[in-house]
Amino acid sequence: MLSNHSDINVLNASEIGKFLYDIRYVILLYVIGDFLTTFHAIESGLGFEENGFLSTMIASYGIWSLLLVKIAILGVIFWAYHSIKLSAGSGTLWTLSKTAISLLGLVLVVNNLLVIGLRFSLFEYMGFL
Repeated sequence: MLSNHSDINVLNASEIGKFLYDIRYVILLYVIGDFLTTFHAIESGLGFEENGFLSTMIASYGIWSLLLVKIAILGVIFWAYHSIKLSAGSGTLWTLSKTAISLLGLVLVVNNLLVIGLRFSLFEYMGFL
């Protein structure tokens, strides 16, 4: 007999659509915003990637490898979304998770814009690098 696909482990278009809608700010800030501002800073010679792992990857495989890393991270976020959704208190945990990643993206974009415009890095100023 065929399943009616009510199993919670079955992925469907509506679940993926809801996930993409839920992470729209993650996509906008962490993926697109950080990638474009990093790309501009590196390609124009105004800045460099301060993350040692990403810097090595970009030097070895090119700037587009950064985008591939970000897409892979989206896969991890989807796994977390799917796992968190099954746990108790999932609404709060998922909201905190996606908000934290979005805020990280915002900080990265602001830092990159400061590097591009003012040659000033928040991370260097705060002593993280």
